Amino acid sequence: MTTKTIITTALLCVLSSNCLAQPLKVFILAGQSNMEGHAEIRTFDYIGKDPATAPLLKEMRNPDGTPRVCDKVWMSYLTGPYDGSANGEGLGKLTAGFGARGDQPTKDGGKIGPEFTFGITMEKELKEPILIIKTAWGGRSLNTEFRPPSAGPYKLPKQVQDEWDKHPKGAHGIPKLEDRKKWQEDKAAASGVFYRMMVEHVKKVLADPARVCPAYDPKAGYELAGFVWLQGFNDLVDGQTYPNGQYDEYSRLLAHFIRDVRNDLSAPKMPFVIGVLGVDGEKNVNFRKAMAAPAVMPEFQGNVVAVDTAPFWDRDIEAAEPKQSEYNNIVGTAHTLRADGTLNTQRKWDKFWTPIGKPLPQDRNWHYVTVDATESKDKLKEFTDRRFRDITFPAGMEKWYSPEFDDSQWTAGNAPIGKGVWNHSGVTLEKHSSLWGKEEFLLMRSTFEVDNLDYDTYRISILARQGFHVFLNGHKIHTYIWWLDKPQYRSIILDQEQTQYLKKGKNVLAVYANDQYSPDSSEHYAAIDAWIEGITKTDQKKLDLALEEVLSPKDREALKGASNGGYHYFGSAKIFAQMGKAFAEANLELIKK
Repeated sequence: MTTKTIITTALLCVLSSNCLAQPLKVFILAGQSNMEGHAEIRTFDYIGKDPATAPLLKEMRNPDGTPRVCDKVWMSYLTGPYDGSANGEGLGKLTAGFGARGDQPTKDGGKIGPEFTFGITMEKELKEPILIIKTAWGGRSLNTEFRPPSAGPYKLPKQVQDEWDKHPKGAHGIPKLEDRKKWQEDKAAASGVFYRMMVEHVKKVLADPARVCPAYDPKAGYELAGFVWLQGFNDLVDGQTYPNGQYDEYSRLLAHFIRDVRNDLSAPKMPFVIGVLGVDGEKNVNFRKAMAAPAVMPEFQGNVVAVDTAPFWDRDIEAAEPKQSEYNNIVGTAHTLRADGTLNTQRKWDKFWTPIGKPLPQDRNWHYVTVDATESKDKLKEFTDRRFRDITFPAGMEKWYSPEFDDSQWTAGNAPIGKGVWNHSGVTLEKHSSLWGKEEFLLMRSTFEVDNLDYDTYRISILARQGFHVFLNGHKIHTYIWWLDKPQYRSIILDQEQTQYLKKGKNVLAVYANDQYSPDSSEHYAAIDAWIEGITKTDQKKLDLALEEVLSPKDREALKGASNGGYHYFGSAKIFAQMGKAFAEANLELIKK
């Protein structure tokens, strides 16, 4: 091409409207926790295990394996805690990290939602600057918090109202007659709050797009090129609003939602993508149909599309998840109790671990004393906040846990030490080797002799209902501050920093704990027992092999692709990456129309 030709072509381009700068394409992504996105970056590798999705992983990463940063895609992300009380805006070029952020909305949360591959796909296809405005909060329903203004006020379904009328004094989940006005007022106050937050934020960004997207050209303006809605779980499980699995009301609400966002944003034909909830795969048929229904309404033909996310549900992860729970329960439980509260000696997982020291735990003598908090600052004030706490000990008992402390005047006996009846999880524990006493706090000490420390790993085996401190040879090695109503011996694995205090010869184990108490009951119960166990490297390999019958190598591999619960699509980047790509492709098809 000659110089003259180049100049002529350039002049024609300037004169041609086809060469003028295009409006900035703006896409809005909104919804609840799945739109937030709970897929941790560590699950990316799993995407590459499947030949069908491996190419997508390559687009998500740089050659060095780090998450890709999109040069032409900018993000404005409004999110925050469930109640929206501390909303914040995350800004920057699109990359991994614009997923769920919890209470730190402006900081990279190390997670992705559908926005990551949505933006990657759009950038690849459009080859022009793009702005994504994302607003998402966990636990928000369409029938209340996201309720569109034109849908009218929230109203109980007739059959639910009839049931309420049968119970003027209230019942499970039904407020008393005198409380129903307040219930309705609270419902009205919550209705539409997050819808308005969403619209207000979008308008704020569009009032000055250059604040977020430096590539914005004010002369060219912007174009609302798409809206993606991914929500639904709170509505799915709301039997009050949708009794007996009847979800027609959701379809009505979503149709109003589409109309309202288009009206409020002055974009009457804005492409709209419904991300049909695919939690549990092909199940929840009625709800999935209700979500997709607006896409086939005559008024929305050609500019609303429903994308079913059920096909992205991962069956391998689904099969492995319950096994992981069973596995966690096994490895987290040192010893189980029979229904009558006696130790179950037949549990096969226990035989690989060896109690450390003599005498054996069941023969070990404990010295113990019980005390109450005497200073006002140490006394129980708020039941919910002060279940376990440190108190000031009587003079001379400040170092009660040290090896040198003289406990000869304390009560002596075998563990478990306890009071009352601990009846839970099919186990009744009421026969305590040693009685606790009336006081709230227990201090207990035991001495054991160790002649062998040839173990690879050590753990504490402890029976405890409430919070506790554990001391070994005068050093605190573990603290638990809450409660766990599970009458079994827990397994607490010790690291090198903790086990350095275990030595050959005489050792002193000390435990500080409190009993069970309730603000509306004077009945107290407790049970405390503890010892240290070890496992050799050889026996650990045998235990791992035995545990494969619970969680197989295939299951373990699948779980590498999960980082959260099932209702968050397992927190799987593989699922969220496929959804984001599918939403983008559907949106692109609407743009072409």
